[in-house]
Amino acid sequence: MLMRTNELQYQFEKYMFTVESAKEEVQAAQFIQQMLLHDDVPYCDALSCVGVSIPSFHLSGDYYDFIHDERNGRYWVFIGDVMGKGIPAFLLMVLLRSTVRCLTRTCASPGKLVFELNNSLHKDLTRLRAFASLFCGMFDTNSAEFLYTSAGHPSPILMRKNRDFPERLEGKGTVIGILRNREYKDYSILLSKGDLIVGCTDGIFEAMDTYRQQYGYDRLMQVISKNKDQTMDDLIQSITSDVKQYSQDFKRDDVTVIAIRCEKGEVNCCSE
Repeated sequence: MLMRTNELQYQFEKYMFTVESAKEEVQAAQFIQQMLLHDDVPYCDALSCVGVSIPSFHLSGDYYDFIHDERNGRYWVFIGDVMGKGIPAFLLMVLLRSTVRCLTRTCASPGKLVFELNNSLHKDLTRLRAFASLFCGMFDTNSAEFLYTSAGHPSPILMRKNRDFPERLEGKGTVIGILRNREYKDYSILLSKGDLIVGCTDGIFEAMDTYRQQYGYDRLMQVISKNKDQTMDDLIQSITSDVKQYSQDFKRDDVTVIAIRCEKGEVNCCSE
């Protein structure tokens, strides 16, 4: 007998076959998810942030969050993707979100936060045969330094204000829920006024056209380069509209995009 890859997904499917209608429960879960994901973005005069998440079904396992720790001059940025779709993935997303929000109070770097997050969730994710990818960034509102780490998440894209074409941020790491006590390296860049970072879940990169060709990084970079001077909301809209047109709708996977723009600092001070 083959091992089930996701115990929570299996139990959910059993449940769906034993009830006549779960419509009201799904609607309630949708309301909760929209409230969590579309919470007001914390204000910071040094950074502009925006995010959008579009589920492929009723509910999504994608996650993004912005957390401003004013006392310590830290602005946290997260985007992640929990294994699976629908209600099971949504439940794990809420677990991930809650744990992240607790850890931002005590952790001083992305690497430390993701290390603690992985160890905190490892037991539950192992029992459920699930995992999650996560990109974690921390912007220092005083120095404009951006520290970040990745737990198996697609690399975000950096668009410098004074350059013509963007680049992918370096950094790799193990997804959350696989190995305990896994170390996560902190990477550092210095942001200048007008610099832009765009992060996505794999629903963007793996969106397919009618010939089953994936959307990919190159096309996304072209859209970002072309629309880098737009407002943050318009930039996100340009990206999601282009992906939707390319793939003729979002049906294959959940889609989430975040963008942050540095609003303070010397324009020419962009050395890494």
